[in-house]
Amino acid sequence: MSKGKTQPKDVSPARYDGRENRRLLLDAALRVFSDQGFEGASTRAIAAAAGIEQGHLAYYFPSKMALWQQVIETFARQGETYLMAHLTPDALADPVATAHGVLPGFLRTFASNPRLTRLMLQEFSVLSARHEWVVANFGQPVWRLLEPLFNGLQAQRRLAGAPPVMAYFTLIGAALITFGNPELIARLSGVEVNETEWADKAIEHMLVPIFAPA
Repeated sequence: MSKGKTQPKDVSPARYDGRENRRLLLDAALRVFSDQGFEGASTRAIAAAAGIEQGHLAYYFPSKMALWQQVIETFARQGETYLMAHLTPDALADPVATAHGVLPGFLRTFASNPRLTRLMLQEFSVLSARHEWVVANFGQPVWRLLEPLFNGLQAQRRLAGAPPVMAYFTLIGAALITFGNPELIARLSGVEVNETEWADKAIEHMLVPIFAPA
């Protein structure tokens, strides 16, 4: 008696992984927006960078603006979340100790995602509807979280005698420019600045005037 041929098993088609496609699109959009700016970026280029058809991009994000907003929402909450967890009323009672413990970690959120930092720098710098949205949803909430800490540092005669607003914005400006432009720094100086040790040294340097006596 001859053996019959083994029938092939039915193979189910690969499932369409919507979550993975969404992640790929957001990662690609962050790269393209940070390199080309909002106006220079196209959804076609973003879809190509993600390896996804442009029609699939439109399924998730009906406009370039909707995609841009989701990129910011996805990647930019880390710093705010960190501050909300650490700037408790008890912590603010000792502003100097809290600043030593909290500010280095907050600045590392800038260093950990240079593309996002560059994108935020772009949008903070150009007056537009996107600028207004970023300021209202990210810039102002972070300042309101840190304002009591900087007021406390002034009361403890720190900040090298500077007003809290001046001390805060010079610190944030240094972080945005330094950590948002590693390629520029490397091109001008020949120094690679993506190493953790370099970032830690830069943060230490940025914080010198924050703790300097008045």
